[in-house]
Amino acid sequence: MNKKQDSSLWQSMTNKASEVRENFSKKVSQASESIGNKSSEAAKNKASEMEEFISKKASDVGKYFRETAKESTLKKQQSNSEVWQETENNLEQEEIYHIFVGYQTANQGGTQKVTLKSGKSYNVRIRPNSTEGSTLRLQKCGVKSDDAFLVLHTFYNPELNLDRRINSLVIRASIYERSKTRCLEAYNRINSGLYTYDLAALNLLDFILESSNIDSLIGLCYRIASENSRWIGIDKGLEQVLDSSNLMEVEKQRLKGIYLYIKSGEPMPNFEKFRQLDAIILNSAIAPELKDKYLLASATSMAVRIDMLIVNLISNSSEIDKNKHRKYLSIYQQLREGATVDNGIIENLDSVILQAEIPWICKIVYQLLRDRYFASDLEVNNNDFHTVFSKFKKAEKFVKQAENSEKITNSFGSIPIQKGMLIEGVNDAVINGGVGVLAGVKVLKGGEALIGAVGLVAIASTLEMSTKDKIKLGITEEGNFSGEVAYSGMMNTINQVSWVFGDGGERKLEQELDIFKMFKGNQNRKQILQELETKLYTSN
Repeated sequence: MNKKQDSSLWQSMTNKASEVRENFSKKVSQASESIGNKSSEAAKNKASEMEEFISKKASDVGKYFRETAKESTLKKQQSNSEVWQETENNLEQEEIYHIFVGYQTANQGGTQKVTLKSGKSYNVRIRPNSTEGSTLRLQKCGVKSDDAFLVLHTFYNPELNLDRRINSLVIRASIYERSKTRCLEAYNRINSGLYTYDLAALNLLDFILESSNIDSLIGLCYRIASENSRWIGIDKGLEQVLDSSNLMEVEKQRLKGIYLYIKSGEPMPNFEKFRQLDAIILNSAIAPELKDKYLLASATSMAVRIDMLIVNLISNSSEIDKNKHRKYLSIYQQLREGATVDNGIIENLDSVILQAEIPWICKIVYQLLRDRYFASDLEVNNNDFHTVFSKFKKAEKFVKQAENSEKITNSFGSIPIQKGMLIEGVNDAVINGGVGVLAGVKVLKGGEALIGAVGLVAIASTLEMSTKDKIKLGITEEGNFSGEVAYSGMMNTINQVSWVFGDGGERKLEQELDIFKMFKGNQNRKQILQELETKLYTSN
């Protein structure tokens, strides 16, 4: 698929979806009515159960691979600047990366390019017969010139015939033969560690695997391979734009380094380059589905760091009475999750945050939460996007007028994790023993409004970037994005709305089943499968 096709994919999806909307509107309405009216309480309970189930699976994968990494023996070899050695280091204190290795490379050995948080890339030699959970050590290649560890993931396993088991699930699925062929082609690409251009087929394949009774460990390995394939597409989008940029190599490395923190599911290390990185990827020619995935991951990474800064500020501010720290922290947490707060008791907290020595983005995001821009029932259309964008401008102007410019800083030191911070719930982060975005990007419970506000700032900042700055970054007119579409995709993800249909030039949301929350034992599984298969032929 070329760049032109990629950049117009969202429009193609919505236009073609509208052509078949009439044929499926009755089914969608019946499903919605069943969930929303007749079985509302049961549906909510089921969603809660599945959320807990998937959350546990995500935690299990981190625990499994952390233990596997600890037990693995590291072989001693040498290749240029990479050195593999036996070690008894505690990996929890080391710089760890999770990478997926294609079947053939894992089986026969070979090389694979790996980029680290330093922004530097290395061609790493993969040993023959590398299996799931194998580890490699890159000596003195870390951010602080210390060692970096790679945890390898692959479908290669001489004792298990994973191909046969997954192929069998696809062949037995109640879908057309052509659909099966496309799903198997998508599987072959993720198995080889390649980007899958046919994202509709990959989504269908995901559902077939997720809704099966396949062994949980195989399911976790599959999820990593599937997510890896999508992120390769995002990687390529970043590389293509940077290759066309006028940036110095050291600037490119800094951007790549921040990008790796996002992929690790960790708090953004600084806010210096976030605007450039977001603008590059949101303006790239990758599929809108991938832009949505990146934006949520980026907004989450930034939101977690902003949350750490604000919670730390409230907990240690000398301007707040010691007996009221807990009270003000509670007020902020309510804002963070989108709750309404009594204006009469928040003015002192406003003053503390707006006059503090914290990055400007923290203050703008806080002010957006303060203005209650976020609402779970927000309809996505032109007017709503312009409304929230105007609220961003209002918040930005208010912050500039209220802040003490002499105290503003965009850097921050080490912040200890405290009770009440969102980072406590980021189980998928590599630093917490997870596999980062390879476990799938999720919305942090209790942080929906905060993440939405950060995403809005990223979109608004990208829209306002000057042509001169875009050219320097390598952004072309072909890759220009729509702020409305970006905001729509982000809100759909946060609100778990699965599809946007075009109708007479107006966008309308159809509330459907979330395939990753309500799949096992659900009476509408066949309906979901049919809807996903339909998208194979309406989204290209």
